[in-house]
Amino acid sequence: MNVFKTLKRGNLREEEYFSASLGILLKDIPELTSFLIEKILGIKIEIEDYEIVLEDTFPYGRIDIAIKSLPLEVYIENKISADLGETQLERYYDYIHQISNKSKLILLSRDLIEDESIKYTDKYIFWSELFTLIESFYKNHHDYIETEERGKVYLLSQFLDFLREENMSNEKVSWEYEGGLKSFLNLLNMIQSVLSELKREKHLESFTRKGIGQDYAGLYINTNNKFWVGIYYTEPEKLYFEIREDFRKKYEEEVFKELDKSPGREGNPSYIYDFQKEYFLAFSKEEQKKAIYDFIRSSLSALENLIKEKTGK
Repeated sequence: MNVFKTLKRGNLREEEYFSASLGILLKDIPELTSFLIEKILGIKIEIEDYEIVLEDTFPYGRIDIAIKSLPLEVYIENKISADLGETQLERYYDYIHQISNKSKLILLSRDLIEDESIKYTDKYIFWSELFTLIESFYKNHHDYIETEERGKVYLLSQFLDFLREENMSNEKVSWEYEGGLKSFLNLLNMIQSVLSELKREKHLESFTRKGIGQDYAGLYINTNNKFWVGIYYTEPEKLYFEIREDFRKKYEEEVFKELDKSPGREGNPSYIYDFQKEYFLAFSKEEQKKAIYDFIRSSLSALENLIKEKTGK
């Protein structure tokens, strides 16, 4: 199990566990912290005595990561899925420069943020660019770190693997690309066919068109999108049947507390079909379709039985 992946399985929000993961790395490897400051901000500085503060609170808000050290303090605002708040960067920029005119503000995001307030940052970079910098440090300093402290090598390799798993890296497009994309679209078509069959059999009311987002792909089920069936790109080996808020609000959240959570930012209670554990890829086309049919049908039945058990209705 990846040590950084365990953070994701806790109760932290998406941005919190990415910030916490990066904070661990910056705290434990000062050589990396100095390297990143030089590469991102163009400031060469040796950091020895410094503090990493997560969710550093101040009168105008809360910054995700603060690197506090003399003579320089660096603040990092991390955005994964959430949008920037109104005047958020302007407030942060004004405050940290009241502390010191040498303070710096970095905006770090997974995807492009188009907002005029970015002008208030000293540097804006993507997570994939940060990956490239950390990977460069890992390759160029490996021998030194290996000699001095092997634990640091382990942390670095784990963090890089973590970002690869989360699709937040710059990697070579491999030979699997063409076939993999076609298989991905075939899976969506298969889910759509299964939902159509279930609708004809009156097991569900309706379903939407296929939807492909920046983190996920799937289809919504029933009026007001009460459920969702699909995959997340960070865990493509799993098919999720999510119970969404519009359905859950009719019941106490305690009803669903024993179910697994989806990796999306809402963390919706879910039933999960694991392609690897079930040897799904070894099935014939007909067997695969039946497996998806049985999974969705059993998820609907299991949910109905769960509600009866917990509420008596």
